[in-house]
Amino acid sequence: MKIDCDIIRDLLPLYSEGMVSTKSTEMIEEHFTECEACQKQYQKMMIPAPVVTFDTAPAKNFKKYVTKKKRRFGWKIALITAAAIISITALYFLIFGGAIGLLILSSVTADVEMDTDVSHYSQYIGEYARDEYINKWEMDESIFPQSITDRMNVKDYKMVYYNPWDAQYLSYLSVTYEETDYTAEVNRLQSYPSSDYLGYYGVTGFEDDYELLAIYADSYNGFVYALTDGFSEIIYVEIIFCNYYMDLDYTDYINPKYLPVGFDATADNPYCLEKREEL
Repeated sequence: MKIDCDIIRDLLPLYSEGMVSTKSTEMIEEHFTECEACQKQYQKMMIPAPVVTFDTAPAKNFKKYVTKKKRRFGWKIALITAAAIISITALYFLIFGGAIGLLILSSVTADVEMDTDVSHYSQYIGEYARDEYINKWEMDESIFPQSITDRMNVKDYKMVYYNPWDAQYLSYLSVTYEETDYTAEVNRLQSYPSSDYLGYYGVTGFEDDYELLAIYADSYNGFVYALTDGFSEIIYVEIIFCNYYMDLDYTDYINPKYLPVGFDATADNPYCLEKREEL
């Protein structure tokens, strides 16, 4: 039976490698005796491929050139990398160190602003207050009189403002009233919905010489309150801050007898430390 040449040529690669069966070998060799074309195709396959050699050693000058360029390129990469690291480090310290520096500088250079002229009262209290006083950490100042009138005998007044980073306020107003006005003001204050305050910043109450008429207390931002001597004098006080302490040395600016008993808003006061542990 005559075998198709295409079949034989498909088998030639395997035949040349000795990877066909004995029967297939006999069939292919028998086909060679009958088909000169397939025999020549096989002979071509068996001709060894020419060996190609490459000169892998580069010319001496070229080798020097490449080495020199690599050296120069390596130095450039090193310099660029070093410059990048220095720049990033400098930027880091500029941003974060600068922010810390500004904070420290601000706390050192901030001035304490103090005003004892009661004619300036409306600049600090009420709806016409200046921008930095209009919203004192959202503390309720309605305990204070909205304005100073001719019927009020102002004995003492002071407004203190300090803002090293966060605004802090200390203000008090001491007024003596005529009997009718005093009674009306006491009634106004006693009708105020006072908040709990005992325990805030170590407070246990107020001096025996004064009766508390009204108080707005905030565990984070301080106190606004009014005291009376029981006769004709009413003292209005606000101590407003944040972060559970005052940078301002408040004892330098207010008579201690106006302060709540046990009040401690100094840095790292026990109440502050307790609140921080809760966070």
